[in-house]
Amino acid sequence: MRVLHVASEAAPWAQTGGLADVAGALPAALVEADPHADVGLLMPLYRGVASKLEAAGLVLDDGEPVVVRFGAYELAARVRRAGRHRGVALAFLDAPALYDRDGLYMAPGGGDFADNHVRFAALSRAAVDFGEHVFGAAPELIHAHDWQTALAPAYLRLDSSRDAIASVFTVHNLAYQGRVPKHVTAELGLPWSVFSMHVMEAWDQLCLLKGGLYFADRITTVSPTYASEILTPAFGEGLDGFLRHDAAPLVGIVNGIDTSSWEPPPDKAAARAALLEELGWTDDGGPLAIVIARMATQKGVDLIADVVPDLSGLGVRLAVLGAGDRALEDRFRWLAGVFRDHLRVVIGFDVARSRRWYAGADLFLMPSRFEPCGIGQLYAMRYGAVPIVSSVGGLVDTVSDPETGIRFSPVTADALRAAIARGAKLYADRRAFDRVVSSGMHRDSSWHDSARAYLDIYRAALAARR
Repeated sequence: MRVLHVASEAAPWAQTGGLADVAGALPAALVEADPHADVGLLMPLYRGVASKLEAAGLVLDDGEPVVVRFGAYELAARVRRAGRHRGVALAFLDAPALYDRDGLYMAPGGGDFADNHVRFAALSRAAVDFGEHVFGAAPELIHAHDWQTALAPAYLRLDSSRDAIASVFTVHNLAYQGRVPKHVTAELGLPWSVFSMHVMEAWDQLCLLKGGLYFADRITTVSPTYASEILTPAFGEGLDGFLRHDAAPLVGIVNGIDTSSWEPPPDKAAARAALLEELGWTDDGGPLAIVIARMATQKGVDLIADVVPDLSGLGVRLAVLGAGDRALEDRFRWLAGVFRDHLRVVIGFDVARSRRWYAGADLFLMPSRFEPCGIGQLYAMRYGAVPIVSSVGGLVDTVSDPETGIRFSPVTADALRAAIARGAKLYADRRAFDRVVSSGMHRDSSWHDSARAYLDIYRAALAARR
C-alpha cells in the first residue's frame, strides 16, 4: 500500500512539540513493520528546513511546479523531494509566501499568523492533488495529523475524482481545533453544507478539526485512555457528543518513541554529574528532578510552581526547561531568583539540552491536567529517570505505579506534593529506586506494536473505500 502522511511539522526537520516526534518516527516504523508498504511524508518547506536536510546528507530537488487551487485561492508552489530517509519518501511543499517565515505557527513576538487557515488548507489540498509527486503514483491512503491537515480528508471526500483514496485522521490534542470565522468556509473551497453542527460547525465558527473527524474513514488518537476520555464532557473539549454520534470510528493507539535516536548514555552516574555541573550544583545526596514541558496550564506547570517552596523541605532540587505562556515564564523566572538553592529555570527549548537533562535526572515531573499520550515520560524512562505523572490519558497507559513510576490523582498541588515526597522516599531506598529505574529503561517504548496497529487501521480504511 502507498501511504502519504501529511503533517505541519515532523522531526528532525521542523518541530514545536510532540506532533513532530510522531510524524517523524511513525512513517519509518511503518516501513520497518511492513517492508512492502510505500510510505511518504509531505510537510511545508519552512525557513531553515533545507539546511537541516543538507546537514543530514539529503539533496532537495528543484521540484514539480504546481498550482494549489481551493476556494478563493490559486497559489503557485513546488512539491520538492529529498529522496528517502529511513525508507520514507520525503517531500516538501515549497510556497515561500506561506512558509518562509520566522516561526511555524506564530510570529516570534507572539500571536498566531492570521492566515494559518490558508497556509494549512494549502498543505491539505496539495496532499490530495499532488500526492503522486511524492511517489510517482497517487497514494492509496492519506494519513493526516491534527487540525492543520484535517481538511485533507474533507477535500478527499468532497472531490468525487479522489473517491478511491482512503484517509485516516489522527487527533494528537483535541484542545487545538483550528476554529476560524464562518465566512472563510467558501474561501477555503468548502460547500456551505458543511457548516452544520453535525459536520464542521462549532459555536458559529468553522472548526477545521471536525473536517478530519467527520470525513476520514478512520480516526485514531494517541492512547486508549485518551480515546475513552474524549467521549466524555470532562475531556471532550465540547466535541464529545459529536465524537459519540457523528464522527468516524475512533481507536486509541499509544505513541512510541524512536529508540534508535533516543539511546541512553552508557554511564548514568557520569551523566548525572555532568548535569549537576551544568546547573551549578554539587551532589547533596538528594534526588535531582526535572521538568521539560510547554509552559501551559494543560501541562500542570502552574502546579509545579505552587510546590516549589516545599521542595527544599522534601530534599529535592528541580530544574525546569520550557517556554510558552508569558505569565508562567515570568512566574518561574521570579521563583528561580527567590529559591535559587533548589531551583534552576531555562526559558526556551532545544533537543540537545533536553537529552542531557533526561540522561542526568533522577525524577521527571509531568502533572498534566490532560495528556493525549505524552512523550516526555517515555524519554524519561528510557533514560533512567523515574516519572511522576498525573493519572490521565496516555500517562495511565504508559506509566505503571509502582513498577515504572509514580502516578497521582487528583491533579492538584497537594497531590503532586505528596507524589514528589514519594519520589524522594523512593530515591532514599537505593535498591528499590534502582529496580524502578531498571523496569522503566527495559519497558518497550518503541513503535513496533503501534506501527502494526496502524497498519491494521489502514487496511480497514482501504476496505471501507472498496
